[in-house]
Amino acid sequence: MYLIKSFNNNIALVKDASGTEWIVLGTGVGFGKEKGEAVDELAIKRKFIAETSAKTRQPFLEMVDQIPVSIFETTANMMKTAEAVIGVKLSHHLFLSLADHLNFAIQRVKDNVDDLHMDRWELQKLYSKEHQAAVKAIRVVYDELDVLLPRSEESFLTYHFVNAQGPRHQLSETMKMTEVINRIIEIIEYHYEMQLNEESANYSRLLTHLRYFVLRQLHEENLDQNELDQDMIHMIKDKYSYAYECVEKISRFLAKRYEWDLSVNEKLYLTLHIWRLIT
Repeated sequence: MYLIKSFNNNIALVKDASGTEWIVLGTGVGFGKEKGEAVDELAIKRKFIAETSAKTRQPFLEMVDQIPVSIFETTANMMKTAEAVIGVKLSHHLFLSLADHLNFAIQRVKDNVDDLHMDRWELQKLYSKEHQAAVKAIRVVYDELDVLLPRSEESFLTYHFVNAQGPRHQLSETMKMTEVINRIIEIIEYHYEMQLNEESANYSRLLTHLRYFVLRQLHEENLDQNELDQDMIHMIKDKYSYAYECVEKISRFLAKRYEWDLSVNEKLYLTLHIWRLIT
Protein backbone atom coordinates (compact mmCIF):
# COMPACT_ATOMS: atom_id res chain seq x y z
CA MET A 1 0.00 0.00 0.00
CA TYR A 2 1.16 3.51 -0.83
CA LEU A 3 0.39 6.74 0.98
CA ILE A 4 -1.93 9.28 -0.61
CA LYS A 5 -2.47 11.49 2.40
CA SER A 6 -1.66 11.35 6.10
CA PHE A 7 -4.27 12.80 8.44
CA ASN A 8 -2.12 12.29 11.51
CA ASN A 9 0.34 9.69 12.78
CA ASN A 10 -2.37 7.06 13.14
CA ILE A 11 -4.80 7.68 10.24
CA ALA A 12 -3.98 7.79 6.54
CA LEU A 13 -5.48 7.52 3.08
CA VAL A 14 -3.68 4.85 1.04
CA LYS A 15 -3.94 2.98 -2.25
CA ASP A 16 -3.35 -0.75 -2.71
CA ALA A 17 -1.83 -2.56 -5.69
CA SER A 18 -5.24 -2.86 -7.41
CA GLY A 19 -5.81 0.90 -7.21
CA THR A 20 -8.43 0.72 -4.48
CA GLU A 21 -8.22 3.50 -1.92
CA TRP A 22 -8.55 2.84 1.79
CA ILE A 23 -8.63 4.83 5.00
CA VAL A 24 -6.37 2.92 7.38
CA LEU A 25 -5.93 3.18 11.13
CA GLY A 26 -2.98 2.00 13.20
CA THR A 27 -0.35 3.32 15.56
CA GLY A 28 2.25 5.22 13.53
CA VAL A 29 0.77 4.19 10.18
CA GLY A 30 1.14 7.70 8.78
CA PHE A 31 4.17 8.81 10.77
CA GLY A 32 6.97 10.43 8.76
CA LYS A 33 5.59 9.29 5.42
CA GLU A 34 5.55 11.27 2.19
CA LYS A 35 3.00 10.87 -0.59
CA GLY A 36 3.80 7.80 -2.68
CA GLU A 37 5.82 6.04 0.02
CA ALA A 38 5.01 2.50 1.04
CA VAL A 39 2.99 2.08 4.23
CA ASP A 40 3.86 -0.55 6.82
CA GLU A 41 0.91 -2.90 6.44
CA LEU A 42 1.76 -4.65 9.71
CA ALA A 43 0.92 -1.39 11.49
CA ILE A 44 -2.61 -1.32 10.06
CA LYS A 45 -5.19 -2.39 12.63
CA ARG A 46 -8.33 -1.48 10.69
CA LYS A 47 -9.06 -0.36 7.16
CA PHE A 48 -12.15 1.02 5.45
CA ILE A 49 -12.72 1.33 1.74
CA ALA A 50 -12.56 4.94 0.62
CA GLU A 51 -13.80 5.48 -2.93
CA THR A 52 -14.02 3.29 -6.02
CA SER A 53 -15.75 5.64 -8.46
CA ALA A 54 -13.66 8.16 -10.38
CA LYS A 55 -16.79 10.26 -10.89
CA THR A 56 -17.27 10.85 -7.17
CA ARG A 57 -13.62 10.86 -6.12
CA GLN A 58 -13.26 14.65 -5.93
CA PRO A 59 -16.38 15.14 -3.77
CA PHE A 60 -15.12 12.30 -1.61
CA LEU A 61 -11.72 13.98 -1.10
CA GLU A 62 -13.46 17.26 -0.25
CA MET A 63 -15.64 15.47 2.28
CA VAL A 64 -12.63 13.80 3.88
CA ASP A 65 -10.87 17.16 4.19
CA GLN A 66 -13.89 18.58 6.03
CA ILE A 67 -14.06 15.81 8.64
CA PRO A 68 -11.81 16.32 11.70
CA VAL A 69 -9.42 13.52 12.60
CA SER A 70 -11.14 13.16 15.98
CA ILE A 71 -14.36 12.22 14.13
CA PHE A 72 -12.56 9.45 12.25
CA GLU A 73 -11.10 8.08 15.47
CA THR A 74 -14.44 8.16 17.25
CA THR A 75 -16.22 6.60 14.27
CA ALA A 76 -13.79 3.68 14.32
CA ASN A 77 -14.48 3.15 18.02
CA MET A 78 -18.24 3.40 17.43
CA MET A 79 -18.01 0.62 14.85
CA LYS A 80 -15.81 -1.50 17.10
CA THR A 81 -18.30 -1.11 19.96
CA ALA A 82 -21.25 -1.85 17.68
CA GLU A 83 -19.62 -5.00 16.30
CA ALA A 84 -19.08 -6.29 19.84
CA VAL A 85 -22.74 -5.67 20.75
CA ILE A 86 -24.29 -7.02 17.55
CA GLY A 87 -21.85 -9.87 17.14
CA VAL A 88 -21.14 -9.33 13.44
CA LYS A 89 -18.49 -7.62 11.35
CA LEU A 90 -19.96 -4.45 9.87
CA SER A 91 -19.28 -3.56 6.25
CA HIS A 92 -16.21 -1.38 5.79
CA HIS A 93 -18.38 0.79 3.53
CA LEU A 94 -20.09 2.07 6.70
CA PHE A 95 -17.06 3.96 7.99
CA LEU A 96 -17.13 7.04 5.78
CA SER A 97 -20.91 7.39 5.71
CA LEU A 98 -21.00 7.07 9.50
CA ALA A 99 -18.14 9.58 9.93
CA ASP A 100 -19.91 12.04 7.64
CA HIS A 101 -23.19 11.52 9.50
CA LEU A 102 -21.50 11.99 12.88
CA ASN A 103 -19.75 15.15 11.74
CA PHE A 104 -23.05 16.64 10.58
CA ALA A 105 -24.91 15.50 13.73
CA ILE A 106 -22.33 17.16 15.98
CA GLN A 107 -22.61 20.37 13.99
CA ARG A 108 -26.40 20.32 14.49
CA VAL A 109 -25.89 19.94 18.24
CA LYS A 110 -23.53 22.90 18.28
CA ASP A 111 -26.09 24.93 16.33
CA ASN A 112 -28.87 23.81 18.73
CA VAL A 113 -30.76 22.18 15.87
CA ASP A 114 -32.69 18.96 16.37
CA ASP A 115 -35.73 19.29 14.16
CA LEU A 116 -35.47 15.80 12.67
CA HIS A 117 -38.56 14.03 13.97
CA MET A 118 -38.61 10.25 14.00
CA ASP A 119 -41.91 8.38 14.01
CA ARG A 120 -42.65 5.90 16.79
CA TRP A 121 -41.29 2.95 14.91
CA GLU A 122 -40.57 -0.33 16.58
CA LEU A 123 -36.81 -0.19 16.12
CA GLN A 124 -35.96 -1.11 19.69
CA LYS A 125 -37.98 -4.32 19.40
CA LEU A 126 -37.29 -5.17 15.78
CA TYR A 127 -33.54 -4.55 15.94
CA SER A 128 -32.76 -4.79 19.63
CA LYS A 129 -29.03 -5.45 19.22
CA GLU A 130 -28.58 -2.71 16.65
CA HIS A 131 -30.53 -0.28 18.84
CA GLN A 132 -28.42 -1.23 21.85
CA ALA A 133 -25.32 -0.65 19.71
CA ALA A 134 -26.67 2.79 18.75
CA VAL A 135 -27.16 3.71 22.40
CA LYS A 136 -23.61 2.62 23.22
CA ALA A 137 -22.28 4.47 20.17
CA ILE A 138 -23.84 7.68 21.45
CA ARG A 139 -22.04 7.03 24.74
CA VAL A 140 -18.75 6.64 22.85
CA VAL A 141 -19.30 10.05 21.23
CA TYR A 142 -20.01 11.61 24.62
CA ASP A 143 -16.97 10.02 26.26
CA GLU A 144 -14.54 10.87 23.47
CA LEU A 145 -15.86 14.16 22.05
CA ASP A 146 -17.84 15.53 25.01
CA VAL A 147 -20.92 15.91 22.79
CA LEU A 148 -24.29 14.49 23.80
CA LEU A 149 -26.23 13.57 20.68
CA PRO A 150 -30.06 13.85 20.79
CA ARG A 151 -32.33 10.83 21.20
CA SER A 152 -33.27 10.98 17.51
CA GLU A 153 -29.75 9.76 16.73
CA GLU A 154 -30.61 6.38 18.27
CA SER A 155 -32.88 5.73 15.29
CA PHE A 156 -30.46 7.03 12.68
CA LEU A 157 -27.56 5.01 14.06
CA THR A 158 -29.73 1.90 14.36
CA TYR A 159 -30.51 2.18 10.65
CA HIS A 160 -26.80 2.59 9.87
CA PHE A 161 -25.89 -0.55 11.83
CA VAL A 162 -28.69 -2.63 10.29
CA ASN A 163 -27.79 -1.48 6.81
CA ALA A 164 -24.10 -2.34 7.28
CA GLN A 165 -24.69 -6.06 7.84
CA GLY A 166 -24.95 -7.14 4.23
CA PRO A 167 -27.10 -7.06 1.08
CA ARG A 168 -30.20 -8.42 2.84
CA HIS A 169 -30.23 -5.40 5.14
CA GLN A 170 -30.87 -2.52 2.76
CA LEU A 171 -31.74 0.84 4.28
CA SER A 172 -34.85 1.38 2.16
CA GLU A 173 -36.07 -2.11 3.04
CA THR A 174 -35.43 -1.53 6.73
CA MET A 175 -37.29 1.76 6.74
CA LYS A 176 -40.22 0.28 4.81
CA MET A 177 -40.40 -2.61 7.28
CA THR A 178 -40.49 -0.36 10.33
CA GLU A 179 -43.03 1.93 8.68
CA VAL A 180 -45.39 -0.93 7.84
CA ILE A 181 -45.09 -2.54 11.25
CA ASN A 182 -45.74 0.73 13.03
CA ARG A 183 -48.91 1.26 11.00
CA ILE A 184 -50.10 -2.28 11.77
CA ILE A 185 -49.48 -1.79 15.49
CA GLU A 186 -51.47 1.45 15.37
CA ILE A 187 -54.40 -0.32 13.69
CA ILE A 188 -54.40 -3.04 16.36
CA GLU A 189 -54.30 -0.47 19.18
CA TYR A 190 -57.07 1.57 17.56
CA HIS A 191 -59.22 -1.50 16.95
CA TYR A 192 -58.95 -2.69 20.56
CA GLU A 193 -58.85 0.84 22.02
CA MET A 194 -55.83 -0.01 24.12
CA GLN A 195 -52.08 0.38 24.26
CA LEU A 196 -50.25 -2.87 23.71
CA ASN A 197 -47.85 -4.18 26.33
CA GLU A 198 -44.50 -3.80 24.57
CA GLU A 199 -42.71 -5.79 27.28
CA SER A 200 -44.73 -8.97 26.81
CA ALA A 201 -43.37 -12.08 25.12
CA ASN A 202 -46.38 -12.20 22.83
CA TYR A 203 -45.66 -8.65 21.64
CA SER A 204 -42.16 -9.75 20.67
CA ARG A 205 -43.57 -12.81 18.90
CA LEU A 206 -45.98 -10.59 16.96
CA LEU A 207 -43.14 -8.30 15.88
CA THR A 208 -41.08 -11.26 14.75
CA HIS A 209 -44.02 -12.55 12.70
CA LEU A 210 -44.60 -9.10 11.17
CA ARG A 211 -40.93 -8.69 10.38
CA TYR A 212 -40.84 -11.87 8.29
CA PHE A 213 -44.26 -11.09 6.85
CA VAL A 214 -43.01 -7.74 5.50
CA LEU A 215 -39.85 -9.36 4.15
CA ARG A 216 -41.99 -11.90 2.29
CA GLN A 217 -44.06 -9.10 0.78
CA LEU A 218 -41.01 -7.07 -0.22
CA HIS A 219 -39.39 -10.10 -1.85
CA GLU A 220 -42.70 -11.42 -3.23
CA GLU A 221 -42.43 -14.73 -1.39
CA ASN A 222 -45.49 -16.74 -0.37
CA LEU A 223 -45.95 -18.06 3.16
CA ASP A 224 -46.73 -21.49 1.70
CA GLN A 225 -48.49 -22.90 -1.31
CA ASN A 226 -51.24 -24.93 0.38
CA GLU A 227 -54.24 -23.27 1.97
CA LEU A 228 -55.19 -24.45 5.43
CA ASP A 229 -58.05 -26.90 5.93
CA GLN A 230 -61.42 -25.20 5.38
CA ASP A 231 -62.81 -26.43 8.71
CA MET A 232 -59.86 -24.87 10.50
CA ILE A 233 -60.33 -21.63 8.58
CA HIS A 234 -63.97 -21.37 9.62
CA MET A 235 -63.15 -22.33 13.20
CA ILE A 236 -60.54 -19.59 13.56
CA LYS A 237 -62.78 -16.97 11.93
CA ASP A 238 -65.65 -17.85 14.28
CA LYS A 239 -63.71 -18.38 17.51
CA TYR A 240 -61.49 -15.34 17.12
CA SER A 241 -63.90 -13.15 15.18
CA TYR A 242 -62.87 -9.81 16.71
CA ALA A 243 -59.19 -10.47 16.06
CA TYR A 244 -60.08 -11.50 12.50
CA GLU A 245 -61.98 -8.22 12.03
CA CYS A 246 -58.80 -6.43 13.04
CA VAL A 247 -56.82 -8.41 10.47
CA GLU A 248 -59.34 -7.47 7.80
CA LYS A 249 -58.74 -3.80 8.62
CA ILE A 250 -55.01 -4.41 8.32
CA SER A 251 -55.55 -6.21 5.02
CA ARG A 252 -57.57 -3.32 3.56
CA PHE A 253 -54.92 -0.84 4.66
CA LEU A 254 -52.05 -2.83 3.13
CA ALA A 255 -53.97 -3.28 -0.12
CA LYS A 256 -54.74 0.43 -0.38
CA ARG A 257 -51.36 1.74 0.76
CA TYR A 258 -48.92 -0.82 -0.68
CA GLU A 259 -51.05 -2.92 -3.05
CA TRP A 260 -50.32 -6.04 -1.01
CA ASP A 261 -52.82 -8.89 -0.99
CA LEU A 262 -52.86 -11.00 2.16
CA SER A 263 -53.39 -14.70 1.59
CA VAL A 264 -55.88 -16.62 3.71
CA ASN A 265 -53.01 -18.26 5.57
CA GLU A 266 -51.37 -14.90 6.32
CA LYS A 267 -54.66 -13.59 7.71
CA LEU A 268 -55.20 -16.60 9.93
CA TYR A 269 -51.68 -16.68 11.35
CA LEU A 270 -51.88 -12.94 12.05
CA THR A 271 -55.29 -13.44 13.69
CA LEU A 272 -53.83 -15.99 16.09
CA HIS A 273 -50.89 -13.73 16.96
CA ILE A 274 -53.19 -10.79 17.68
CA TRP A 275 -55.61 -12.89 19.73
CA ARG A 276 -52.78 -14.34 21.80
CA LEU A 277 -51.32 -10.86 22.35
CA ILE A 278 -54.62 -9.32 23.45
CA THR A 279 -55.67 -12.17 25.72
